[in-house]
Amino acid sequence: MPLKSKKAYLPGCLSFFLLASLLYAEAQNEANWKDRPVQALVAALDSSLSYPAGMYSGKITIIDEKGRPNMQDFQMHVSDKGRFLELTSPARGVTLRALYLRQGEEIWVWDARRRDLLQLRGADQYQAILRSGLSFRDLSGASLEANFHPADVAKEVKIEGGETAINYSLIPMLPSSYGRISVIQDPANLRPMRLDVYDQNTVLFKTIEISYDIPVLHLGKKKDVVPAWPVRWEALDLETGTITRMEIYTFDDTLEISDSLFRPDFLNR
Repeated sequence: MPLKSKKAYLPGCLSFFLLASLLYAEAQNEANWKDRPVQALVAALDSSLSYPAGMYSGKITIIDEKGRPNMQDFQMHVSDKGRFLELTSPARGVTLRALYLRQGEEIWVWDARRRDLLQLRGADQYQAILRSGLSFRDLSGASLEANFHPADVAKEVKIEGGETAINYSLIPMLPSSYGRISVIQDPANLRPMRLDVYDQNTVLFKTIEISYDIPVLHLGKKKDVVPAWPVRWEALDLETGTITRMEIYTFDDTLEISDSLFRPDFLNR
């Protein structure tokens, strides 16, 4: 029987070692998260929620308390300048544009129905987007580590299915409409899976679930890819009964994004 060359084994060996390295890294994360300060876990949370530069598109579905759906298409452009979000509906065209500057701390909004261009400050940043369960602040990309203090130590909890997860709470450094955020985080990769949001009276009023590892179409490569960033956001507003799903279908990091998108005066054009 002829012997195979060493080169024939090389791809298989590389795949094996790559898989072994990933599994080892996840095992190390799962074993070592208890040795990390909560601030390091929050930093990992922020990293997991960030979106790389590129153009994203998908759909936002808002179902009100009477079961009536409102579906909006969206495009989101991300660059080192900021984040630009545009919502459109088949019936009305552009319904809303939001611009996030200074790492999400500066928020501008153009409401097409009211023809208003506003800079949101303070509590206004926590307004619901089109009466959805997601606020302008939720989609800003602003750092939780820079705006919230850990309120307690991280602990291990059981979640649905009997799996274990990391749980800790965050409280705002400055006055905020969010009085507390309870984080459920994956111990294997430190990605946040759920955020429970409490008001200033520590009453739970919103739950946001975040999903990953769902294929999206890469328009530049013309093929499906499985990204590391969040693909789906699902929010339940307990005060209004509104259910919201924001899902990304396509992504393209080969396009050149115009700097003009990141000027407030572009929003009402």
